[in-house]
Amino acid sequence: MVRKVLPPLNEQNQVPNIASSGEWKAEDATFLEKLAKGLKMGGEEVVPTADINSVPDVWARVLIVRNGLVDKSKSITDEWRGTLALLALAPYYKHIYDLNSSIVNIQDIKNNPFTGGAPAGSNYAHIGKILFDVIPKDTMAQGQDWNAIGVLNFNKKAIAVINPYTMVAAARDYTSIESIRKLPWYEDGFLKDPCNAKDMRNEQYRVLSHYLQNLISGIQGLSPSNMEVFNAVMGRLQEFKTSCDTKAGNTEFSGWTPTKVNLNLPAQPIYDKLAQIFIGSTDQNAKFDCGLAVRPEFKGQINGAILADFRVAQSTGKTLSDIRVWNNYSLNSLRQDENLSRTLKMECEKEGYLYLTPESIFTEKLVIFAGDNRKLKEHSSEGNQFAYPVNSAILMFMDPKALSTNCIVSSDGDNYKVVIYLELISESGNSMNYTLEKIYKAKDVVKNRGVPLGFSVWPDIKFENWDQYFFFYDGNAQVNILPKNIFAVRDIRNKLESLSGDDKVKFIDNMMHSHQVIGEEIPIQQTTAVTELRTLRSSPEAILCNVATQSGGKSYTEHNKRVDVGLILFPDAQEVQETSNQWSVGIDFGTTNSCVYYKENKENPKELNFKDRINLPYEPGTDEEEIEEVMQAHKEFVPSRLVTIPFMTILRERAYKESSVENLPFRSNFIYYVDQVLYAIQDLPDDKRPLKFNLKWDEAEQSRTKVQYFISQAVLQAAVEAAANGVKRENLTFNFSYPEAYNTDHLRAFKRITRRAVNIGLHDENYKTQEKTGFETESISSALYFAKGQEVPFTENVVTIDIGGGTSDLSIWQNTKLLWRNSFKLAGKDVLINYLTNNLTLIKEISGNDDLLLESYQTLQSIRTNKAKLANGIELLVNSPQFGEAFKKKFDIFSGKEKGKELKDLTELALSGILYYVSQVLNHLIDNGEFQSGSNKSKSLRICLGGKASTLYKVVFEDSDDQESLSKMVSKVTNGIFTNIGIVFTDTPKHEVSYGLLVDKTGATDLDLTDRSHETVLGEDVVVGKEKIGIVSKLNADTQWRVKDISQLKKFLKYLQAYSKIPVKLTKKFEGDLEGKINAELKNGQARAQDLKKNMQSVEGDDSLAELQKTSSIIEPVFIQGLKQVINEVTSGKLKLK
Repeated sequence: MVRKVLPPLNEQNQVPNIASSGEWKAEDATFLEKLAKGLKMGGEEVVPTADINSVPDVWARVLIVRNGLVDKSKSITDEWRGTLALLALAPYYKHIYDLNSSIVNIQDIKNNPFTGGAPAGSNYAHIGKILFDVIPKDTMAQGQDWNAIGVLNFNKKAIAVINPYTMVAAARDYTSIESIRKLPWYEDGFLKDPCNAKDMRNEQYRVLSHYLQNLISGIQGLSPSNMEVFNAVMGRLQEFKTSCDTKAGNTEFSGWTPTKVNLNLPAQPIYDKLAQIFIGSTDQNAKFDCGLAVRPEFKGQINGAILADFRVAQSTGKTLSDIRVWNNYSLNSLRQDENLSRTLKMECEKEGYLYLTPESIFTEKLVIFAGDNRKLKEHSSEGNQFAYPVNSAILMFMDPKALSTNCIVSSDGDNYKVVIYLELISESGNSMNYTLEKIYKAKDVVKNRGVPLGFSVWPDIKFENWDQYFFFYDGNAQVNILPKNIFAVRDIRNKLESLSGDDKVKFIDNMMHSHQVIGEEIPIQQTTAVTELRTLRSSPEAILCNVATQSGGKSYTEHNKRVDVGLILFPDAQEVQETSNQWSVGIDFGTTNSCVYYKENKENPKELNFKDRINLPYEPGTDEEEIEEVMQAHKEFVPSRLVTIPFMTILRERAYKESSVENLPFRSNFIYYVDQVLYAIQDLPDDKRPLKFNLKWDEAEQSRTKVQYFISQAVLQAAVEAAANGVKRENLTFNFSYPEAYNTDHLRAFKRITRRAVNIGLHDENYKTQEKTGFETESISSALYFAKGQEVPFTENVVTIDIGGGTSDLSIWQNTKLLWRNSFKLAGKDVLINYLTNNLTLIKEISGNDDLLLESYQTLQSIRTNKAKLANGIELLVNSPQFGEAFKKKFDIFSGKEKGKELKDLTELALSGILYYVSQVLNHLIDNGEFQSGSNKSKSLRICLGGKASTLYKVVFEDSDDQESLSKMVSKVTNGIFTNIGIVFTDTPKHEVSYGLLVDKTGATDLDLTDRSHETVLGEDVVVGKEKIGIVSKLNADTQWRVKDISQLKKFLKYLQAYSKIPVKLTKKFEGDLEGKINAELKNGQARAQDLKKNMQSVEGDDSLAELQKTSSIIEPVFIQGLKQVINEVTSGKLKLK
C-alpha cells in the first residue's frame, strides 16, 4: 500500500491516491483546495501520535529516535528496545518471524533513482538527490558514515532502518506486517519494551542481557563522533541491560552458541555487533509448568508429556502468560499464535516429550453401552456404562487403576461431562492438581453399542519367562464396539526400544491419531461381522475401541472411517513366581482322541487339564445360560472352560488363510474342543469352516500341515500350564507317542513335524527340540502305564493291547522283559463307528428319552447322505459322556435285539480276532525260543486292555463269564500253555499312553526294553517263489508276494463259532475277493520294501532308516487285513452274523 507523506487527513478527504511510490505526479489547480479541506484540524482534539505521518525532513524518523534517546523519551526508548529485541530473540521466535536485512547505498540512489523521473521540462529535484543532500552530518562513532544503511525486514516487510545514529530506528507504521501482533512485546500498534511484556520468560531476558552486553562491549572500544549521541545510546543500552538482568533473576546459561541470522549489513563499526546473535545452552532440562510424569515402565524411552490447556490458568487463578507450556512459550503464546502448537509439538518431541491437548487426550465420541452389557471388571461403578473416552496414550502416564479412579463420566441433561483428575508437574518437581474436562453433547454420544462376549485375552498369567499372548475379538460392527489399538506394556516398550530419537514420541503420538499395530494382527473375518486375532508379547492393559457410525451394508469399515470411543480396561494377569521345577510333558496324539500328561520333577505322572485361562474384561455371569453364551463366543479361540483330557483330535479350518510360511496356532486352524456334542454335530455341514478329522493317518501334505497346527497348539497350551506353575521354558521337555503301524516315511515325517511344532508352539527357535523332545511307541507307553499306573505285575506273562480310534498297539512281556511289540490299523472306528454309521436307528434306541442324544440323532439323520460327515458325527456322539453313559446303562436291553446283538457279536469278533493274532505271535516267539514255556514257567497270562475303545469291550466283557470264550480260544491256539487267562481293563481309558510316556523305563517298573523281536508275524502264509513265509523279515523284496488261501482266518472263524457261538459264513466269492485285495496290498508292501532297500544308508540317530523300520510298518499283518475285511462286511450289512 502506498502511503501519503502528508500531515494528518480527515477520513472523508478527497486527496487523490497515487499508483506507486517514488514518483512525482502533476495535479491541477483544485489539488490545493482538496488538500486544505482534507487536513485534520486540531482545535481541542488531540491528534494521536500514530496519525503523524510527515515531518519536514526525509530523515526525520531517525532524528526522532536519536532525540528520544538523548531526551530519554519513554515511548521512543521503549520502541527502540523492542526493535533491538527483534534481533536478540530472533532464534527463539522462529515460529513467528523470519528476520533478514538488506543494504541500501544512498550514493547509488542518488545516481540511479528508483523509478521514473521528473516530467520533461520541469525543475523538480528527484527524491534520491534530496535524500543524499540532507544526510545528517555526523554519526555516533568514528568510522561510521551515511553512505550505506541497512533495512531490517520482518517476514519480508521493512520494519526498521539500521543507521549510524541510533543503530536501529523502527519504521513509522508496521501494523500491517504479517504476524507482528503475535510478539509478546507488541501492543497497540507499536513495539514496546520487552521488560514490560507479560508473556516472556526469565531465560529470554538473560539472552537479551547477553546480547546487550556483547553490544556494549563492542561499542565501548570505539571513539565517539557525536559525544552526546554516543553517551545517550550507551546509557540507554546499559539501562536496558540492567532491566533485563532484573527480570532474568538467577537464571543462567552454561554457555552461549552464536547462531546465524540472515543479516546483510554495511561493513561499518557496531553493525557487526548487532548481527552477533546467541542461543543460550544449558545443562538443565526443558522448562514447563504443565507436565505429566511418565510411568516407571517407560522411563528411559520418553521423558514425559506436556499438556497445553488454557483452562489451567483459570483453575490456578493465574493469567495465561503466567503458565509456561514449554521453555519460553506460555499459554498466552498459544492463544496469540494458532500455529505455535505445531512448533511446540516438534520441539517437545525432540526433547522426548509428548505434546498433549484436551482434544488429543479425549476421544471424538463417547459410547454408552446397551443395558444388557455385562459388568466391566476394571471400570468403576460410575464407568461401567461407558468406555473411558480417552486415547490409549494416556496410559503412558497413569496405569489403568489410576485411570478408573480418576476418570469420571456423569450425565448433564442431554450432555455428558467427563473429568480426569491429573497431577501436573513442573521441571523442578513442583506439582499441582488439575481437573481436565470435556462436555460431550448429544450429537457426540453413541448409544446402544456393547462389548461383545468374544473380547478376551489368553492366557491370564504374567510370568517372566512367558511372552505369548493373544487378543481375540468376535463381534458385529453394527451393534458392538470394535478394537483399534492395544496397550500392552512390554510390546510398547519393545517397540520404543526399537526406535531412536524423536521417533519414540512420534510413535506414541500416532497411537492417538491412527491405527497402530503392535505384535501381529490377523484379520480372520472382515465384514460387518468382525473376527480378529492379535498376537502380543505381554498381556494388554486396555484396548482403544472405535465404532463404525455409518452403515456400510455387509462390507467392512476400515479404521480411518470409524470414530474412537475410548478404552476398555482388562484385569491384571495373574502374577506367577518362578520356580526351579522340571516338567516333562507327554502328548498322545491319537486318531480320535488326544491326551496330555505331565510329570513334575520325580513325581508320578498327572493329568494335564487345560484350565480356563481366558482373561475377560467383563463378568461372565453365574447362571448356566450366561456361562454357555461366553463359551459359545470363544468356540473360535481357546475355551472359556476347563478342558479335561482326553479331548477329541479335531481341527477347525478357518475361511482365513494364513500368509505366513509357519503354521502358527489359532491363525487359519485351531483345535476344535467339543463343548456340547449337539453343537459340534451341527457344525459338520459348514464347508467354509470345515472340521478336520483323521489327522493322524492322512499322509497328504495339507493334512501333515494340519498335524503341525494341532500339535503346536497342544504344546502351547501345555506350556501355558507349566508357566502358570512357575516352570521356566528351559525346564520343559516333551515326549510324543506314535503307532508302529506308521510306515517308515510317515514316521520320519511325523517326528520332523512334531519337533517343528514344539518350536512353533513355544515361539522359541532356540529351544533344543532335538535334545528335549522324545518319542516312544504307543505299545510301550501303554505297557508302562499298566506296570506303573495300575501296578500290574510284569514279572510273569503279560500282553498289553491299547485299542484306540485308529490303531491297536500291542506288546508281549515275560519276566519284565519286552519280547515283542507292534501295532495295526484295526480299532474302534472299524467296529463301533462304522457299524453305527450303517445302522443309525440303533443310536435312537440307545438314546432312550435323552433329549440331547435324540436331537443329535435327528441332526445325524439330516446329513446321512454324506457318509464321511455322518461317520464324523457319530464319532463325535460316541465320544460324548452322555452317549457313553447311555450305552453302558442300556446295553443289556438293546443287545437283546437284532441290531444290538449284532453289535455285541461284532465287538466279540473283533477282540477275538486280535487275540487270535496275539496267540499266533506267542506261538512264533515260543518256536523261536524267545518266549519261555514249560513246567517250571508261569501258566498265567494277563491281557491288559486299554485305549478309548476299551470302554466298548469293557461293557461287553465286564463279567468273567463273558471273558471265558476269549480265554478258551487263546488257550486253544497256544496249545494250552496258559491255564489262567484274565483280562485287566484300564482304569483310565485313553490316558494310558500319555501317562506311560512319562514313566521311567528303569527304577520303579524295572522293565527290560533292551532286546526284543522286531518281527511282524503275517498271520497267514505268503508264497514267495516256492516258499511259504510267515514273517516279514523272510520276505524277499525282489520276488513276488502272494497269498493262495486264508486258512488262518477261516480257522479263527471256526473257533469263534465254537467258543463264542458266533457263526460267520464266508462265500467263495468273498474269499476270492479278499485274496485279491490282500494280494494288491502285498504288492504295495513289496514296493515299499524295495524302496526301503534302495534308500537304506548309514544315517546316525533314531531317524535312520535302519532304526525307523524297527518301529514302523512295511506291511500290515495279512491275518489282520482279512479280519478287517470281515468286520467291514458285517458293519456294511453285507455279511450277517446269524
